[in-house]
Amino acid sequence: MAGQFAKPRSEPDEVRDGVSLPSYRGDIVNNEEFTPDARRNRPFNMVEAYHQSSQTINILRAFAHGGYADISRLHAWNLDFVENTPEGSRYR
Repeated sequence: MAGQFAKPRSEPDEVRDGVSLPSYRGDIVNNEEFTPDARRNRPFNMVEAYHQSSQTINILRAFAHGGYADISRLHAWNLDFVENTPEGSRYR
């Protein structure tokens, strides 16, 4: 729910058009773009992933304790995305 940041790979390198670079291992490790710079390991990405994951879990806690995650509000969750549309007015 907080994101898939690491991706296991069966091969350590990826080859495209005769060019071999380290495999993309997920946003926590390196970047998907097929360039030498993007495929370098980036340890700071782990810090960013930690912060994104902690923000996600904190907002879920807030919803759960604030009543928004109450199952009785299921209808409201579904209406939020159409609230300001002509289609949404049929369900108010």
